[in-house]
Amino acid sequence: MNNAAPENTAALQEKIAELEQQLKLSDEGVSHLAERCLALEQKVQSYLAAHPQREMHTDSPTLLQPLLYYDAGFGFSEKDTLTAPDCTTDELTGAVTATFELPVAAQALRFDPGELPCCITNLIFSDDRIICTPTNGLNLSGGSTLFLGDDPNYRLEGTTHYPAGMKLVVSYGYFPLETLTDEPLFCAVLQGVQQLQLRKDSEKQHIQQLEQNAAAQQQMVAALQQEIAQLCQKNADLQARSIAYETSLESVFSSKSWKLTAPIRSLMRLFHRGN
Repeated sequence: MNNAAPENTAALQEKIAELEQQLKLSDEGVSHLAERCLALEQKVQSYLAAHPQREMHTDSPTLLQPLLYYDAGFGFSEKDTLTAPDCTTDELTGAVTATFELPVAAQALRFDPGELPCCITNLIFSDDRIICTPTNGLNLSGGSTLFLGDDPNYRLEGTTHYPAGMKLVVSYGYFPLETLTDEPLFCAVLQGVQQLQLRKDSEKQHIQQLEQNAAAQQQMVAALQQEIAQLCQKNADLQARSIAYETSLESVFSSKSWKLTAPIRSLMRLFHRGN
């Protein structure tokens, strides 16, 4: 019994030493893990600092909501705007379908597919008479429209009267450009398109300036032509008066009275010379 006690004590001390060693190793592992987590956190912070996250406007349903503006005789305004309560959107395909009902008769309509820069495809209205013309977008092949700025909208034409209670169903594909801004190729293409648009706008302004200059020069030429015409008329009047004077003088010289008074004029000249 006495011999068994020391053996048990030694075994316990050995077990305690083994556990202390495992605890030490565990503490070292936890310390290494904490250092690793700290290093990873620092890397994440550095990455976020170098690549700040943009707030995605596409998370706001209001900015993606289609609107129909109607002109009841006072022009377009925010108060004369319709939303589509039964609007449906397929997030996978981008397909949108909306129904609008006019509360009053309208003279003109404007359709806003959303508030963000986007690409619109396959825009169709239920009324075949309606023709959609983008006011601030670029027409692409295949009937698509690219809007590079905010507040994209279409002017609806084809008819001059829209009665109260008229229902319009519109369907289209809606693709906000914001969702593709992380793609380098798309960003490069978009930047090129924006530069082309800026160049186009600049050339359009230059053409307008040239047209204004041409119109001003045409007005100047017209004024000069009018002045020339007036001078020609005055010259013609002077020539007519000169011819009339010459004719009158010839009549005087050829008259009998002029011939009969010739001796008297000779005497008068001699008299004046003598004086």
